[in-house]
Amino acid sequence: MPLKRGKSQKTISTNIKELMKKPSKARAKGVRTLAKRMGITREEAQRRQAVAIALRSAGKPLPKRKK
Repeated sequence: MPLKRGKSQKTISTNIKELMKKPSKARAKGVRTLAKRMGITREEAQRRQAVAIALRSAGKPLPKRKK
């Protein structure tokens, strides 16, 4: 599951879709831990993690969360 290189919105979206498919065992464990710590569903935790990985691979910062 290699991610595509690039900074365009299309590339980032493609990478997020690829990461939203069945995660590896290590990522699945990380998703469970993230969901438990933040009190969110596993699907939401997987989505957040996929966005973070895709943006990081593109060299773009994560959007700041509103409090």
